[in-house]
Amino acid sequence: MPSVYLQTFGCQMNVADSNALAHEAWSLGCSFTDDPRDADILILNTCAIREKAETRVYGRLGQLKTLKRPGSRLLVTGCLAAKDREIMREKAPWVDALLGPRDYRSFKSLLTAWGVPTDSPPPETPMRLPSAEDAPDADAPAEYAHLRALVSITRGCEKFCTYCIVPYTRGPLESLPPAVIEAQIRREVRLGAVEITLLGQNVNSYNYDGLDFAGLLRRLGRIEGVQRLTFLTSHPHDFTPRVVDALAEIPTVAPRLHLPVQSGSNAVLKAMARLYTVEEYLDKVAYFRERLPGWALSTDLICGFPTETEEDFAKTLDLVARGTFESAFIFAFSPRAGTPAATMTPQVDPKEKLRRLQALNAAQNEHTRRFCESFIGETVRVLVSGPSKKDPSRMAGKTGHNLTVVWPGDGRTTYGPFVDVVVEQAYTWGLVGRVA
Repeated sequence: MPSVYLQTFGCQMNVADSNALAHEAWSLGCSFTDDPRDADILILNTCAIREKAETRVYGRLGQLKTLKRPGSRLLVTGCLAAKDREIMREKAPWVDALLGPRDYRSFKSLLTAWGVPTDSPPPETPMRLPSAEDAPDADAPAEYAHLRALVSITRGCEKFCTYCIVPYTRGPLESLPPAVIEAQIRREVRLGAVEITLLGQNVNSYNYDGLDFAGLLRRLGRIEGVQRLTFLTSHPHDFTPRVVDALAEIPTVAPRLHLPVQSGSNAVLKAMARLYTVEEYLDKVAYFRERLPGWALSTDLICGFPTETEEDFAKTLDLVARGTFESAFIFAFSPRAGTPAATMTPQVDPKEKLRRLQALNAAQNEHTRRFCESFIGETVRVLVSGPSKKDPSRMAGKTGHNLTVVWPGDGRTTYGPFVDVVVEQAYTWGLVGRVA
């Protein structure tokens, strides 16, 4: 029985891809190991979205060169495998094969060529999901990890934002058949999942034979066993009232929306090729707030984008300071080779990027803290993720608004999948309480 070591870097889309690869390997009779020295096949699923991720991947490839035993095979998959196909062959000639995200249909034939028998039954041991970024301690414990599942509904992207490498590494948008998506969700539910996250670089662009994202949501919302449905990520250009209306009709949808605005300046949005204005974005947010009161709105923001002036930044800071978002993921611009933004001028000085990053974080943290404080005294329903990583004597989980909640453990080995917690304290990072 061939043994597989699979390590994932990057976004949730990569995690979903790794899960699919792992399931295919398991269905062919492969088992899994946490030690690359024991593996017949080593798989590194890579990310190219930021330079830091690339550096980590090449560092790990160097480690695997020494850990890989004679006769074992090393496969690199993911966005960096597509972007650096020729470079990686020169930098890491000990890599035996490369598969970009568009090449995964060849995964089974590759394993066959490496001697994995295609007629072997799945092993009797359960399939284990791969760890992310070689940090098993960062994963949910096995008794809780199966409660959440990632399901891709699209591949690739058609938007070509000037800072993003994804369209070049994952290819053009492709919507998956709804029957395939439904089948995967039903499989995940049979395995114990109660929360399903639909994934796509732009889920709002989903369209399969006339079925749009709103229609897909209504269809998936009827699947029995799904207790919490959510999705990532929405592009504001394609986020329509039809989607908001569908969300309002589906009782199992988690009360949160991630809608990346990226900048509060129309000039910067134009340079980013984001295809909307701040005014159009806020109009869509207004309809969202009207139809779905009480939901949490999160966003992505990039500061220090090329050509961003102090006036441009002030507009972004104002958008945050007036409490537009309950939470935000804020990044300083990092140029990616091969994207138009990498060669735009003028580039913002790194120290100025850091200043702007700190200012945005400070402004957003104030509103995030206030949002968390609004739950003090309330009882919230929490999907358990396991013992708190910072304090194993406490348990942790997530609310439907995606807030982290911790509470004292009482010696039980298992909880859940859901626990009602009375909120007693609130912080920027989340909530603290006791079991109701």
